[in-house]
Amino acid sequence: MMYTRSHGALRRSCFSRSNVLGGVAAALVSLSPQALQAAEGSGPISDFMTMDVCTQSDGSVAMGKIPGSPDCSSRRNIKPGEQPTYILQNFSGPRSKCAGGAVTKVNIPVTIGANTRITSSTFKAGCAGPQSVDDVEGVEDNGLSIQWYDKGYGFLMGSYSPVALSTFESDQCADSGGTSRRFFRGWVIAPATVPARGESGYGVFPSKLHNGQPSELPVACATRYNRGLTTWAVDDFTYKSDRRLLSIVSSHYSRSGEDGKGPGKAMQVEQTYWTREFGLSRWEKWAREDWVHPRSQKSAADLAQRLVSAGRCSRPELAAVRYNANLQVSGVSSEPNVYSRLVTDPSSGERHVWYMTLCEDYTNASPAAPKMDYIKSINGLANDIYWR
Repeated sequence: MMYTRSHGALRRSCFSRSNVLGGVAAALVSLSPQALQAAEGSGPISDFMTMDVCTQSDGSVAMGKIPGSPDCSSRRNIKPGEQPTYILQNFSGPRSKCAGGAVTKVNIPVTIGANTRITSSTFKAGCAGPQSVDDVEGVEDNGLSIQWYDKGYGFLMGSYSPVALSTFESDQCADSGGTSRRFFRGWVIAPATVPARGESGYGVFPSKLHNGQPSELPVACATRYNRGLTTWAVDDFTYKSDRRLLSIVSSHYSRSGEDGKGPGKAMQVEQTYWTREFGLSRWEKWAREDWVHPRSQKSAADLAQRLVSAGRCSRPELAAVRYNANLQVSGVSSEPNVYSRLVTDPSSGERHVWYMTLCEDYTNASPAAPKMDYIKSINGLANDIYWR
């Protein structure tokens, strides 16, 4: 595994965490509590996976209030067994009469047996969101993504996304003893202790993608694992809702270079955004300039233009990041009709334009319907393979 932190306008990688832990620990002793928190980073990754609820002075949930709003003066992570007081939706197009999109999401912890996991739901129930369990029961388009963390990293174990239903087996499978550790670090998001604002890092984590229902997984562990590159950066980001939130921006490339420092011959990357207020807050798919959609035969640039014209996602105002000597990613271009970034290997001079071809922004928050039982609906979708 590799982990670097980066600083400066391009966030240059300047040291390895493993080489400086002793020195940092000694330096922290003399810092104030505020400076100590800033030096240690942005907190645990579980805080960025779980939606918050606003609270009253006695610690009880403040109904009808949404984190990030001026009237939400205090908040905490939602607890297992608590019903969400608000929902997250994607955005409809500018010509739609709906305030919300077709997808409703809540990011809540669920305990089954002795284990807790964090779930991110996808409910298809129209622009007002589900009003009761009857609105989502039996709907094939509903699903869950399952997240958790260990001492080193936070990760997706399985995913229900606009692309596919997927399970991510890691190379920990052989030592998992039939438990859900088989899926630990199958799709890494970022370190378990989130780096501070302005910092970034990368790593290569062996995994095997299985598409389809988890019940269809082979009993035996995979004999070969893909080595996909993951990068992460922590910074403020403005969402389509105009909320500006501290965010983990995690990019999972389909492949990595032989040296493990760049995307190599990868042609696609999925990018996810995680916030303390909401958990999973945005999803994007990017493709390299020479990628062509296998079914529609549309180029990445063509699909990027279609995405912008749909008007459902805002421009991703991302700063340039230099993850290491072999990987530099530019800020988003100012072109009006596409969202693109330049990915460069400064050591070789190789460079490619990458286009954003798909996107869903889930910061369209509104109060939850009082009769909707999200816990019951999520328990009906949860596969206990991830809780073993």
